[in-house]
Amino acid sequence: MAITKTKFINYIRCPRYASLDNLKKEKLDSIVSYDEYQKEEEEEKIREILGTMYDENDNDLIDVKNEHLEIMLPFYNKAEMLAGRLASKYFKGNFKFSKDTSRQESFDAKINGIRYLCYVDIYNECDENVNIIEAKATTSKKFLSLGATVKDDFGDKKINSIFVKGDDHIYHLLEDLNLNIEDYMKEKVYLNNKQKLYDKYHAAGHYVYDLAVQRYIIENDLKQNNLSHMIDNYKYYLAVLNADYVFDGTYNGNVPVYDTDLNGNDIISYFDMTSITKDMLDIVDIDRKKVEKYINELSINKCPIGPYCENKKTTKCKYSSICWDFIPKKNSILNYLDSHFGFTDENGTKYERYELINSGMVHMLDVPVNYLNRNKNIIQREVVQSQQPYINYQKIKDGMANITYPIYHLDFETFPCPLPRFKGEKCYTQSVFQFSLHIETEEGICDKEKDHYGYLAENHNDIREDLIKEMCKWIDTDSGGTILVYNESFEKTRLKELAQIFPLYKDKLLKMRSMMFDLMNLTKTNTKLYKELGYSDEEASMFNYYHSDMSGSFSIKKILPLFSDLTYNGMEIGNGVEALIAYANFPKLNKKDFEHKYGKLVDYCKQDTWAMVEILKGMRDLVNK
Repeated sequence: MAITKTKFINYIRCPRYASLDNLKKEKLDSIVSYDEYQKEEEEEKIREILGTMYDENDNDLIDVKNEHLEIMLPFYNKAEMLAGRLASKYFKGNFKFSKDTSRQESFDAKINGIRYLCYVDIYNECDENVNIIEAKATTSKKFLSLGATVKDDFGDKKINSIFVKGDDHIYHLLEDLNLNIEDYMKEKVYLNNKQKLYDKYHAAGHYVYDLAVQRYIIENDLKQNNLSHMIDNYKYYLAVLNADYVFDGTYNGNVPVYDTDLNGNDIISYFDMTSITKDMLDIVDIDRKKVEKYINELSINKCPIGPYCENKKTTKCKYSSICWDFIPKKNSILNYLDSHFGFTDENGTKYERYELINSGMVHMLDVPVNYLNRNKNIIQREVVQSQQPYINYQKIKDGMANITYPIYHLDFETFPCPLPRFKGEKCYTQSVFQFSLHIETEEGICDKEKDHYGYLAENHNDIREDLIKEMCKWIDTDSGGTILVYNESFEKTRLKELAQIFPLYKDKLLKMRSMMFDLMNLTKTNTKLYKELGYSDEEASMFNYYHSDMSGSFSIKKILPLFSDLTYNGMEIGNGVEALIAYANFPKLNKKDFEHKYGKLVDYCKQDTWAMVEILKGMRDLVNK
């Protein structure tokens, strides 16, 4: 069995993980089979992909399904191979890389009777040194977004990152290139952002810690093989997808060819993490000693929960359902809005939410009122205690007055592919393959079937222009009206992307963006909108509607049951993951199964826009009764 890099990262979470993992001490000196390692790494790779594809708070997307693994793994493998092939452009010497683990370079070290093992994605030997390059499914944005926000010569915001490209076209920390940090940002800002790289639970630090554990195993392997003199010759890099790369639409048959784009970008970016991982070796050594202690004790006793559980993230601990069983499913302390900022008592003493949970405060009502220093939290508590919803009738009415007829209830379904599929797309572009539209011509005048229009791709060809044409056919941008969506940033971004890629339709698509109104404005609020309507800063930022059944969430799945009997229960395709899987599997289906799944996918997207019709009707009835 031994302990692989992935197991190490999981075992360090808490004292309980190793015992829950049914660990057998006698296996700790054995070698992991390639199949065992491959399965373990594949699951970790998919979690990396999901973490980039989806918002971590989207509860529908937490559990990794087998179908999702099958769909996404080929994209990861292809990205890894691209990183290996492109490496020769940035590094000299000989390369060893393969999607087959058994053909990768491996290292293992035995410490206190426990064997630690890792395989290297891309192993590069040249005259000067050995380069260890780990390919990750995330994008360069995770690292380049660390830095100071400044304005360019045109007044637009940009990030001065703590990483910058060197003459070798590889990203390095500013200090590693001996650059004057003050020319880019205040030194304090630099150090604060760099510190995030040391946090194993930070979005960027997660990948750096992974590489640091790998370095720790490699260096111990070298020491045990009398190669300590080689340690300083090893350099450590991350290879990630380039967030700025734009696919130019070149194919070899049906296979995309990811050559350098028109702006000179390659699809892979390389980050030198040699210095930062060296700084982390002491941290990893301390963690290794903790892991050893956990293994020797193998305690099944409950331990405090905390951020290391990574609850509601794609990287969450697989045993969280066991350890979190005492947390209420509804209206827990975690459902307080902005609970991650903690709570403060009347004396100014601050308490982190996990601190309160581990002291026994698990339900909203367990938290003393004098700990609630945010007005929104006080209202949440009052709603739960009284079981009477909070409603700001006037704000809802004033918000609703901004909705004009006809109303176009619009929803997109997308495939967030790690690698761009079509011309103009970037890595993880949310590629639109379906839209659903319900047109409400006058108040309450809309039929679920007769007034529904939509488009759904029948295959994986580039149908975006046809989809745009069909959308333009039904949405009259010249006659006014409102395009109603739920969580407008998603649809607005898709329309902007399509307008950039298809300039022929740019004016129409941008007009659609200007016609858009977010139904969530009526429930969660929109501070800018309500300030423009004359509300104070405090009232404008306060939610308009809150019900105890919402449990801190304003998602459409939480709001719908409060205003309608409409339900997704029993639907064959009932959430975004299932919709994505259905579309992804189209090419594999026979005619009969395709027609069946196609119909179910139409039904699902139709349900999404009809849900908006129902919510709007319910809110009208609420404020007009």
